[in-house]
Amino acid sequence: MERINLNVPSDLRASLRQLARQRRRNESALARELLAKAIEDAQREEFYRRVAAEATPAALARDVEIAESFLRFLAHDDAR
Repeated sequence: MERINLNVPSDLRASLRQLARQRRRNESALARELLAKAIEDAQREEFYRRVAAEATPAALARDVEIAESFLRFLAHDDAR
């Protein structure tokens, strides 16, 4: 692993400490986990943005149709 020096506002650090205490976790391990999750989320969001920007109207229409079918399936399943 590599070490990074990350300066954060004091209220953010206090929140991290509180969350680590609540989860009974080491503060640095929790910070590492949260940073990794944030990077993963940002990469996924960027991927979805690129896919949406490159989608053709036909592909978008197909995706909407699939989503609507799935929602109808869920609504039907909830009615049981």
